[in-house]
Amino acid sequence: MIDILRGVRSAALGNARDVFVYLPPRYDATHGPYPVVYLHDGQHVFAAAGLEPSWRLDETLDALITAGTLPPLVAVGVSNAGDARGAEYSHVAPYPRDPRARLAGESYEDFLIEELMPLIRSRYAVTVAAGRTAVMGSSMGGLVSYHLAFRRPEVFGLVAIMSPFLVFVDPQTLEETPVYRRFAERGPRRVWLDIGGMEGLITVHHARELADQLVGLGYTPDAELRYRHEPAAPHHESAWATRAASALLHLFGTEGPPVELPDAAPDAATADAEVVAVGQAVDVAPLALRADGCAYSALGASLAWDPEPLLKPVGTALLTPTAPGLARVCATAGGLTVERELSVVAGEPTATLDVTVVTPPGTPEGDTVYFSGLVTTRIAPGVHHGVWRLPRGLGLNGSVGRGWRCDGLDSDGLPVGEPLRHDRDRRLVVHVHGWSDPRAQHDPHQGTDGS
Repeated sequence: MIDILRGVRSAALGNARDVFVYLPPRYDATHGPYPVVYLHDGQHVFAAAGLEPSWRLDETLDALITAGTLPPLVAVGVSNAGDARGAEYSHVAPYPRDPRARLAGESYEDFLIEELMPLIRSRYAVTVAAGRTAVMGSSMGGLVSYHLAFRRPEVFGLVAIMSPFLVFVDPQTLEETPVYRRFAERGPRRVWLDIGGMEGLITVHHARELADQLVGLGYTPDAELRYRHEPAAPHHESAWATRAASALLHLFGTEGPPVELPDAAPDAATADAEVVAVGQAVDVAPLALRADGCAYSALGASLAWDPEPLLKPVGTALLTPTAPGLARVCATAGGLTVERELSVVAGEPTATLDVTVVTPPGTPEGDTVYFSGLVTTRIAPGVHHGVWRLPRGLGLNGSVGRGWRCDGLDSDGLPVGEPLRHDRDRRLVVHVHGWSDPRAQHDPHQGTDGS
């Protein structure tokens, strides 16, 4: 069951938005207080209410609670504020694409903790205990979840940080600007952190760096902290829908050892050995699967490799090749062992991507055309070009766009987007036959300014 609280007003933010409240099967206030999770971008969380694309979290929760692997809990989806989303989800640095460069993270924090949470507690039998209260979100929602949980661990004792927007990578110069705070002390009791391998400028590297920082703060890998790297996953609601079950099982489920280490090397289906270059960081944390279905990358796995001089450790379950050759890596977790082969080739840890985008007649001459979030340059009518030196292994979705929700379409009217893993120098020509209309995508749930 999902209740929709229409037009919930915030004095702290000066706006209002819809809030979605999921109640578990057989919800009964007399059986409370229930654990609770607060989610950002709430209009895209539940399949039975809100907008597509969706996390379909209501379906996931129904299945897990019915199966008995997750306790009955309440989930609160807080709609974003549309154009103010970037500002509200930012504590440390203004959202780079916000022309007004506002920081409203602390006001959003006040709205959640001082205004919304008391409202939810007055209407539903939810806990006040931090150890049973989670905050969860993806992308910018992952960024604000991280800040909320580490700033206010006495409120949010659990956090799921999914595909977090931690560093702004300039799509033209590729210059990196961190937009998150590196906390010096532990915060919430349990942390889930994940990233997809095909998220482009939302990079695996930055999420992995945060995981290492959390380990450095004393979080025990595969217990207090669980990390998931899903090599083929894009930056999209469909990917977060897939990983949400594991995140919730880590935060609210019953602890247990892995029962399987599936072979999930990124190129396992296409080659006997994963091809990497000298100097390229390689994630060798094996995929681990608990009996309840929680899937994670075992950062705490013990590692051995042969020949030993060919690889050197550069982080938690991260290795870098030092010379060409064939290496075998053995990872052990929970008494289980899995092996993978790395074929190390000579070369640099970066490679060149050369892309030409051919656009249809009528494309505005002054509009910027992006390929996988990277800025191209108009070199002739209907022709845009870009050349970039990018890290090997970076996953790109192959999309073309002209801004928010204005996507390039193919001859069938479907979004252009052939995912690619940037593992070598390559040249591409992409043809766009039309553009989607961002005005056709109306969101009735987002925050509204004014009194």
